[in-house]
Amino acid sequence: MRYLFLLALGHLPFFLTSHAASSEHFEIDGAKVTLQVPTSAAENKPWLWIGEFAGHLKSLESGLIEKGWHVAYVAQSNKFGSPSAMAVWEKLYTELHGKRGLSAKPAMLGISRGGLYVNAWLRLHPNRASVLYLDNGVCDIRSWPGGFQLTKKSKGSAGDWAKYKSEFGFMDDDSAITKSIRPTDQLLPAIKANVLLVSCHGTADRTVPYEDNAAKLVEFWQQNKGRVMLFAKEKGDHHPHGLPDAKPLIDLLAAESQS
Repeated sequence: MRYLFLLALGHLPFFLTSHAASSEHFEIDGAKVTLQVPTSAAENKPWLWIGEFAGHLKSLESGLIEKGWHVAYVAQSNKFGSPSAMAVWEKLYTELHGKRGLSAKPAMLGISRGGLYVNAWLRLHPNRASVLYLDNGVCDIRSWPGGFQLTKKSKGSAGDWAKYKSEFGFMDDDSAITKSIRPTDQLLPAIKANVLLVSCHGTADRTVPYEDNAAKLVEFWQQNKGRVMLFAKEKGDHHPHGLPDAKPLIDLLAAESQS
């Protein structure tokens, strides 16, 4: 079943207080990990795995923690979902699911460039996620950080584009453009695994245009009869992320964890 929610931008404040009973800090393979732990874990021990910008959607995180969710983040900044970043993610998954018993299928949150990380995880492990939630998420490096003309032309980021090429071992723009993975590559198994795709996006995003990023996945999911939920913020730009009231997203993720 496919859903479409069109939400106007509002002005309700975010709640900034964390309701985690504790916040653990440790390292995996030299990478810093932050794990927010609820007072009492919900059935099946659901968790939110954040690709980048942990703490940015504070009301979403707090609302899930109140419902018994763990929230995890491992610092792999400026790696754009590369194989080396995914190697660290593999070790964190082993720690949180294998050793601590958290759910085998976390909900994945890709805020902006964090979309590259969660998409990379789904390509490797389509059966190790319940939800792919993209929040103005980057899905095509040609759009961001590349800044090349596609359907739209984003602002791009020359510095991040250079870092991307270095991380992936591309010598020049042409090889990076030609050889980089495309948004929907290798994601059909995730649809077959019944992963719910959620996109929360501004329709006027000038930094990560929806049409060249999450929209490609949405169309692909729909064409292949996958489950989709859209939260479109009319005339919204790249910021702010999330929704003025996070409750619809919290309820949606909580319901998926029980299905």
